[in-house]
Formats: sequence, C-alpha cells, structure tokens
Amino acid sequence: MTGQVIAIVDDEPHMVDMIATFLQIKGFEVRGVYSGEDGLTMVQVEKPAALLLDLMLPDIEGYEVCARLRQMPDFATLPVIIVSARTDAASKQRAEQSGADAYLTKPVNFPLLMTELDRLLNRPAASAASPATAPTDPALSVAPPSPTPVPGPPPAPGQSTSLQPQPGQPKPEQSDESAQPDSPASDKKTRP
Repeated sequence: MTGQVIAIVDDEPHMVDMIATFLQIKGFEVRGVYSGEDGLTMVQVEKPAALLLDLMLPDIEGYEVCARLRQMPDFATLPVIIVSARTDAASKQRAEQSGADAYLTKPVNFPLLMTELDRLLNRPAASAASPATAPTDPALSVAPPSPTPVPGPPPAPGQSTSLQPQPGQPKPEQSDESAQPDSPASDKKTRP
C-alpha cells in the first residue's frame, strides 16, 4: 500500500488534516480539498487509489460527487468511502445508490478505516465494479434497483457499513426504524 494516493474531500480542514496525518503514518500519500467541485477536479488530476468523501460539502453534496465519478469511465470503479456525521439509514442507503463502496461515521474509527481501505484496495479487479457503476454508453444506461432495507440495528457511531456484499458473507443489517433523522446540532454544520 505504501505510496498509493488517497484523496480526501471534507469541508472541515481539521478533519482533512487528522485523516491525512493518520494515512501518511501508514505510508500513503494524501491529497485533500474542501469542496465537491474541487474534489472532482482533484480526482481527475491525481487519479487516487481511493477517495474518502464527506457528504455535507459547501457546494455540492458528497452523493453528487460520487454519482458523477461513477459516470466517468476512468473512475467508475474508484473505491469511495463515505466519512460522515450522518448516522441515519436513509443517508447510508442514498450513499449506496450514488455508488459508494463503504460508509464510516464520524468520529472516525481509524482501525476500521484501514480495514475498509485494505478491503477495497486489494479486491480483485473483476469484483471492483460496484453494482451502481454506470455503463459507459449512455444509451445502455439503466438505473440500478433500489436496495431493500434489512431489519436490524444500525452501526454505532464510528462504525462502518460495507455497502457492497462480500463473498461468503451476509449483508450487514440495518433498520430504518432505529434511524435518527439528522439535526444541525448533531452534524455541527448547518446549510442555508
């Protein structure tokens, strides 16, 4: 893994710095920006091995960034890990629909982040394409089916939800009933 570039898109500079420091200690090169549009540009220029993406950005949401990347043939299979303060099942489902590969909640659980990066960076090329990957020919484009929520408790803050099923493993359980709607106080950010 040493020397691979990991891109971080988060509007909170301290979050970018904290994650970058951790990843640099682990041997990664890191590039960070603070907006969705800058993130799209950075990914196209730097061609990172993976992207860590916040959902709440000042210009466009992380969902939009992920969906746009999935429409670009060069980045349709780029590993994307959402790192967000949003803990509700609807946000996780929307992230999956936009093409994200995994979902981590803040505060970041760094051992779990490394587990997800290792899983995504070392997956076989044949399974690298996520179900939400768009075909390169727009005439062949078909919307992916909506995932069906599975009952069960959501992961605790700082835990991960792998959004793509793993070979030989059941899909993680989630519950819409136990999901808490986001509030500006819990996200520590508000949008006009």
